Formats: sequence, structure tokens, C-alpha cells
Amino acid sequence: MIVVAVVAGLTVWTTRRAPETGDTSGGLTASAPVEFDLGRQLLRLGDLPGPVRTATYTIRPDLHKLEISGALTDASPSRGDHLSSDYAWQVEILMATRGADVHSFVPYDEDSGPAVIPRERVAPVHGRRAVQALSDQNRVLAWEYAPDAEIRMMLSTASTAERRDEMARQVAEGVRWETTPRALPFEVDGLPDGAVRKSTYLRWEADGPVVVSADYLVAPVENEHDYPGPVITIGIDTSSLGSAAGSDDVTVSGRRATARESRGSGTVGIYRVAQLPGGCAECVAELVIAPAATAAIGDRDDALRLAASIRLVKGHEDPTRWRFW
Repeated sequence: MIVVAVVAGLTVWTTRRAPETGDTSGGLTASAPVEFDLGRQLLRLGDLPGPVRTATYTIRPDLHKLEISGALTDASPSRGDHLSSDYAWQVEILMATRGADVHSFVPYDEDSGPAVIPRERVAPVHGRRAVQALSDQNRVLAWEYAPDAEIRMMLSTASTAERRDEMARQVAEGVRWETTPRALPFEVDGLPDGAVRKSTYLRWEADGPVVVSADYLVAPVENEHDYPGPVITIGIDTSSLGSAAGSDDVTVSGRRATARESRGSGTVGIYRVAQLPGGCAECVAELVIAPAATAAIGDRDDALRLAASIRLVKGHEDPTRWRFW
């Protein structure tokens, strides 16, 4: 199946240096890196409340973020009718580098501002000190996975409070540290000189598209307060090319494509090219250009040429070797 074949190679391509870690025999690392390697997956989950419907994995130099939602296998009436949907639970896990803050979960209300959420010490997670925060249908557990380095796990579900606590503990105890290669499944030609990859992203949906992308900083940041700076996003997905509202149907290198430029506070360009070479003719290449990055890329023709250069790399033939939860 093409959807699986596209992402299967995420675990087989060569990567850069391994992250700084200590002994992992206990399931988690004994020391945390000061900067994450964008080519390594470090988190895997061994226990989830039910079948997964959507999953995303984002890797930044300072943070790993894993978001998963799905259905509950527990048929208990205490779940309530609301949980008959496919998205009966959601899990978000943040893992930060040494010395970084994973930011406690703080709900915000437009009238009253940030909510004050009491946190309490609870039983250790993986043998390390942990705190818990409670808020409506959320359970938040945070613990040190290594000295001066934290993981925060938030579980959201409308189950009973006791069941939420039980599920949150099971998910947290099921977190494992793994240094799995997670290289990009595509290559691209024509990036500006000095372009630096800033993050990688993979999204999977049951019976839906798979999206793999990377953000690149393509020019120096003139002001440290300018966020996210001159960034472009390059990626592929398994959805059809379509013809979104406001997009122009065009052709580039003999291939079908769409182009859209939206002008608000700045021009955002979205360029999609079909008939992706490299073993997945059904896949679509996509380039998104933030306003600050427009000058570094050029005009529409330049953007379309860059998008058309995106291609799959070899090594995505084994569908049994990709999973990130």
C-alpha cells in the first residue's frame, strides 16, 4: 500500500550523530542531551488506552513532541455517550533537553486569565520524582527522565476521575527511550545556501493521509524577536493534489501543480506538485513559504521549481519497520 511505503523508510536511512545519552538499560536515559539530533526518534509508548486514530511526532533541537488520539477499548458505561467517537482520548508528551522547561499545563480563560492548577507530588514515574496536575478532563504527569531534564505527559478523556488517573499512570509508565533513526524520506534540490533544518514533523491518520515535512531557516534572523523568522516548510503527503479555493492550477516540469499566494500581514505561498518521483506517483510534494522567507526563495516560478525538485529517497520498501508510538 502506498501510504505505508512512503513512511516505511523513516527508520532505515542514515542519520547524523547520535544524541548524548547514558545507559538506557532501565528504559530511560541516564543523561539528557543539551540539543536533540533531528534525525533521531527518542520516544516510544508501550501502553495506550485504545486503538490509535491520529498520531504526530515533532522533533526540534530543544523538544520532542508526540501527540496521539484514539478510541477507547473500555466499554464501561461510566465513559458516557460522548466517548463513543473515534477520538475518546488524547495524549500529548513533551520531552525537553537538559535544563529546558516543558511548561506546566495551564488552561487559559479570556476573562480570568491563566488558571491556577494545584500540583502535587505523586508516586515516582520510572523510579523518578513526579508531580501531577488535575484540570477537568485532563491529567498531567511530569517527571525527570534524567537529571535536570523533564518529560510532561497530558492525557485528556471524559472517563471517570479514577479511570483517568489509572490511564495516565499506565501511559506514563509505558514511555520508553529509544534512539531510532528518523531521517526524512525525501530530498530536495535548490535550497538557499546556508539553509538550516529546524524541525521535522510526521503525521499519520487511520484511513487518511500521511504527512512528512521539515522546516528550514533559509536566511539569517535579523531580530531575535522575529518568530519564526524566514522559514519554509518542505514535505510530502499522500492526499490528492486537489484544487483548493484560491489556488491556481499550473504545470511545472510537465507535472500538475497548484499555486496560491495569500496576502495579509505578509505573503504566504503554498505550492503543491503531483506525480512525485521515487516510487510514489500518488504522493504530492508541498512547499510553504512564510512571508519573511519570500526574498530568499524568489517568485512563483522559483517556488514551483523548488517544490518540483522534492523526491523520495530509496529505502521505503519495508512497511514493517516504521512506527513512532
